[in-house]
Amino acid sequence: MTKLIYLGCLSSKQYQSTCNNAIKIIKTIDSEYQVLENAPCCGALAFHISTDMELKEHIQFVNNWFKENDVTNLVTICAGCYNYLVKNYVEYLGKDFNVKVNHLLQFLSNSENLRKLNLKYSGEKLRVNYHDACHLRNTSIPIVEEPRQILNSIENIELIESDFNKTKSICCGAGGGVYSVFKEVSDYSSKLIFKYMKKGKALLTACPFCYTALNRIKLENKIKKPVIKFEDFIIKIMEGVDPISE
Repeated sequence: MTKLIYLGCLSSKQYQSTCNNAIKIIKTIDSEYQVLENAPCCGALAFHISTDMELKEHIQFVNNWFKENDVTNLVTICAGCYNYLVKNYVEYLGKDFNVKVNHLLQFLSNSENLRKLNLKYSGEKLRVNYHDACHLRNTSIPIVEEPRQILNSIENIELIESDFNKTKSICCGAGGGVYSVFKEVSDYSSKLIFKYMKKGKALLTACPFCYTALNRIKLENKIKKPVIKFEDFIIKIMEGVDPISE
C-alpha cells in the first residue's frame, strides 16, 4: 500500500517551496505519505487539445503507474489534478480506478487531522479572504466548505466572505486556455476578484493556476494585499510566523 503525495506539474516546476510546505503538513498528519519520483502528469491540460482516444490512452498509462506502485491513497495540492482525477478517471476507467483521491483541503478538514495539527494563531485577529477555484467548486465532488472549516477552526483567524463566493465565485481566467487566447478577459476577471475582496488583509487560494493569475495581476497593478497559497498560510501558522508575510 502506497500513500502518495501528488504535487502536480505546475506546482512541482514553479512553486517548489509551496510543495515542500504541503509535504511537511501532510507528513505531520500521516508520516506514511510520500512523494514518488517520476510521477506522471495526470493529463488534465491535454484534455483541451487531445483526442478522446489519446486521453484514454494516457489515463490508462497513469492508472497502470498507480497500480505498479501500489498507490491506494492520494493527496494532491493541485485543483486541476483533483478535478481531473475524480471526474475523468472515474468516467473513463470505472471500477478499474481504485485510488482514493483527496485534495489537500479535504485531507486537512478531516476533524481528526485538524486535531493533529492543532492550529493556533497567537497574533491579533487577522481577517482573510478565500477564493473558490473553479476546479474545486465545479467538479463531481465539490470542495467548498472544507477551506472554511479549516480557517474557522483557527483562533484569531476570521474568514471574510467576498461578494462572489462559493459556487458563485469569479473565475480567475487562468485555465481552459483563456489566458493564452483571451488575456484581456483573464486580466479583467482577476481584477474583479480583488475588487470584491472587502476587508480581508490577504487573499488565499488553494489552486496553483489561480495563484499564478492573481499574483501576476497583483504585481502588475501594484496591489498591496498579498496572494497566498493555502498551504503556505497554514505552514506559517504552524511555525509561529506572520502568516501573511511575503
